Amino acid sequence: MCGTVYNVWVKALGWQYNSSDSTVVSLTSAPCLPREVEAKVDCNSDGAAVVSWNATYGAANFSLTAIVSGSPQTLCATQQNRCNVTGLSCGETYNLSFTASNTQCSLTAQMHANLTTRPCPPQRVAVDLQCGSHTAVLSWEERSDVEFYVARAIKTSGGEVKTCNSTGSTCPFASLDCGETYNFTVTAHSQGCRSQASTTVFIQTEPCTPRQLVVDATCDQGALVSWSPSPGAETYHVVAMGVNGQVHTCNTTSSNCSISELRCGQKYTVFVTASHKNCSSEASENATLNTGPCQPDGLSVTFHCKNQSAQLSWTPRDNAVDYYGCAQAGNGHMLYCHSRNPTCTIQDLECGTLYNFSVRASDGTCNSSFSDPVQSGAAPCPPDTVKVKLMPMQTEIQVLRFSWTEVTYRDTEYILKLTGRLLGDSQAQFDLSSYWTSTTYFEIPLPCGSAYSATVESRKAASTSNPSVPLNDTTAPCPPSGVAYSGNSSLATVSWNTSMFATTFRVYDNSVKPKAQLCRTAGLSCSLTNITSTNIVITAGNTAGESEATRVPIVVTNRRRRDLSVQRPKNGGLSAPVLDVKQTMSTVILVEWSQIDTASHYSLKIRKQGSSSEPEEITVYGESTILTDLSPNSIYCIRVSARNSATSGPESEPVCVQIGEDLPQ
Repeated sequence: MCGTVYNVWVKALGWQYNSSDSTVVSLTSAPCLPREVEAKVDCNSDGAAVVSWNATYGAANFSLTAIVSGSPQTLCATQQNRCNVTGLSCGETYNLSFTASNTQCSLTAQMHANLTTRPCPPQRVAVDLQCGSHTAVLSWEERSDVEFYVARAIKTSGGEVKTCNSTGSTCPFASLDCGETYNFTVTAHSQGCRSQASTTVFIQTEPCTPRQLVVDATCDQGALVSWSPSPGAETYHVVAMGVNGQVHTCNTTSSNCSISELRCGQKYTVFVTASHKNCSSEASENATLNTGPCQPDGLSVTFHCKNQSAQLSWTPRDNAVDYYGCAQAGNGHMLYCHSRNPTCTIQDLECGTLYNFSVRASDGTCNSSFSDPVQSGAAPCPPDTVKVKLMPMQTEIQVLRFSWTEVTYRDTEYILKLTGRLLGDSQAQFDLSSYWTSTTYFEIPLPCGSAYSATVESRKAASTSNPSVPLNDTTAPCPPSGVAYSGNSSLATVSWNTSMFATTFRVYDNSVKPKAQLCRTAGLSCSLTNITSTNIVITAGNTAGESEATRVPIVVTNRRRRDLSVQRPKNGGLSAPVLDVKQTMSTVILVEWSQIDTASHYSLKIRKQGSSSEPEEITVYGESTILTDLSPNSIYCIRVSARNSATSGPESEPVCVQIGEDLPQ
């Protein structure tokens, strides 16, 4: 039996007698091996454990061995029934062998117990910051002998410890504060033990969003942008974005930055982001920047010599609330005007002085540069008012006396210029002018029926003003042409052709002094009764005066008046046509008459008054004809009769017409 001490002696036995006992010798059997072995790992230190076993018999010494790195290694030796083991590797499982010995023998056997040390600290620990999500992911090398891991994160500034449990090799930490430095560790857990903490790794979270953004425009098309410093920021990036997509930026390590070369008159949206290594914060709240107004353009100047002022106008500018106009003379003297609208008037200017006019815009803080200068004022002003006095028409010529207001500075000369048309004919135009004169009036003759536009210019030294406001009018009309008389002394009609620019026509009895007006009309004919004079004249008139008188041709007949509409001769049934004569041009007349039934042609007789020649007779097929090449200033009397192959009808009542003067070529 193991673990037993035996006393051994020897006795000789004989057939009759036995010997006495020999000296007693003690014999100890091999020690017993323990049956109940317990191994407890020390979770508070690496490589330590306590192995205990039940008491055994026959053993004086005990030792524990295990295979370490392929070779058996004694872990401990003791004479007690427990053993403190040290120097073990972390995260290892050891198969224990137990050796019990005494003075007689030694007995080794593998125990039915394993020893697993506490886990090793996790290795290859790293942390990755997920930019923009306030999240960091901690990672490590995973081991198969670990049941789970516990990761911890804490700010260096103190505060709550964040923990995360994982059975894998990563652990996310969300909702991290911006602009903070976090320290991360991880421990491995297995069989109730945890490892020492891993090597500490740290990160700096993304910078906090910049706050309290302030944008101050500078007056050189730039802006100074400032903000409160952001925790965790190393650099800042400022962006100014225009409404048309243009982008301006600046970078800095401080809490302010200047942006330059912005466009004038623009609205910009400004924001800033903070950065640290590869992470940037969210953009700050937007701020609005309105740059100073652009230099005005489109400047025009209207000089008013009457009140010695100039009106400036220009194209409005965005962001402008005020405008300042300037007039600078050659001697450096400057005059100004101010307006909130794109026009203003500068007073107290000197006519004839050359000024450089310009304008600048302001937004209340910054001013634009002055616009490109516009020179004006060197030339004198034209007269403010031009008037005309009309003289009576003589030989179809009317003298016009023009006068104007004097320009208020010395040594000024004037020139009168007229342009227009004769008788409204676009092909008969005239362009007249006076000579330079220091007087404020001038007379120019114009033909009747002329439309004119009169302007006056002034000059001083070598400078000439612009033309004055045009005076547009007409002369009195020419005498009416195509004057015809039909009827008798009891009842007659005077007719005529229109005269260019005439608005009224007057028929006078010219046999009395002063001549007596018989009728006035705006039409082209007039009826007279009880005519006692053969000296009847007609004039055409308008607001410019009356034309010279034209005599009305009167033919007195002693024959009894006939009813042309019913008179028929006894032979053939042909009646007398009713005749109508119109003067279309100065020496051309249109003759028309009523159609006579059964007439095949007509005989037209033309007689020039005062001529001893026989009347000219023309055969006409139709009811009209045009007579040309008539003598100017002559009276022609015309008759017509109807004819056919069988007979001739009576002649019509004569119609006399005075041919006017031939127009100049």
